Amino acid sequence: MDLAFAYYDIAVGGDFIGRKKETDTFIKTIIDEQKGISLYGAPKSGKNSFIKNGLSRLKAKKYNFTLCEIDLSTVLSYQGFVQIFKRKMHTLAKDVNKNSILPFDIQTEGLDEAAILNLPEIIAEEGSTTVIIYIKEFQNVYVRENEDFCLEDIERIWSKHHHVRYILTGSFVNPMKYIFEERKLFYYMTHNITLSRISEKEFCNYVIQTFLDVGRVIEEEEAVTIYNITDGNLWYTKLICATCLSLPVGYINASVVTQAKEMLISTCSPRFTQTMADLTPNQINFLRAVLDHVPRFSSSEILEKYKLNSSANVFRLKEALKKKEVITFDSDDTAYILDPLFNYWLKNYYFK
Repeated sequence: MDLAFAYYDIAVGGDFIGRKKETDTFIKTIIDEQKGISLYGAPKSGKNSFIKNGLSRLKAKKYNFTLCEIDLSTVLSYQGFVQIFKRKMHTLAKDVNKNSILPFDIQTEGLDEAAILNLPEIIAEEGSTTVIIYIKEFQNVYVRENEDFCLEDIERIWSKHHHVRYILTGSFVNPMKYIFEERKLFYYMTHNITLSRISEKEFCNYVIQTFLDVGRVIEEEEAVTIYNITDGNLWYTKLICATCLSLPVGYINASVVTQAKEMLISTCSPRFTQTMADLTPNQINFLRAVLDHVPRFSSSEILEKYKLNSSANVFRLKEALKKKEVITFDSDDTAYILDPLFNYWLKNYYFK
């Protein structure tokens, strides 16, 4: 039986809410534009659930494709990436061959790196199918790349593939932004999708209805409270709501929500405390300025108020906090904290 607020699994069916505009873009990009997708966001921001639901929509539309998933979470070197890719291509060739009208043979041994990276197109052509390569934690290719083989070489090979769609996702936002926005690599072969904040109405409807489905009641006001705590992040939301379900009450009032929130904060605070312990005093001052939504970090007033020393130091602080994946910047150079619960903890506990 499916459990309510299953935070430990991807969101499917009624658990997957919002994202209609983004999902429509996903379908249009894959089918009509015949391009791939790039997608990045902080851990537990819904990337995998979004991709899996998009792929389900493709199946519902009878789109002929074969999926190959590659997780680069444990990649420590470029050669490690190549070896994982090679093994996955061997498995992919066998899977495609099962459904192929005319059997084909793909040799993976003895190939150089370029030939290995070209295998998806060969397999797709031989099997008369579209191959979708879904790569998780793609930024590890950049983080671990060496001087002999770089991202430009990967792009050069993959951009010539007509029967393959690459879905490139990552949980380290700033390296992914560097790849796709600053260097504009894979620009012509992928469409970048940003997962926007789920609307308050959709969020509250989901929370209220899910509680009703298991015989519990929560008022809209308390659902809005959860929304403001988690900033609409469904993983943190499910943790809070699952905690509420574990308590022996039928009515989820403000006191219950507060208790569940405190339990979640207690669980996460060691991680948040360690993050702050790893920051310098100047970095902490800069983080406070981010929380205060200052318009210009380098103005003399801000430099003095937050003890940031100089404009040159502000640049160093920005880069250091980006490298630690604490903050990122949008296209307007507005800074924001990547983890919504960390943001809440800073405002309501650390800097209170």
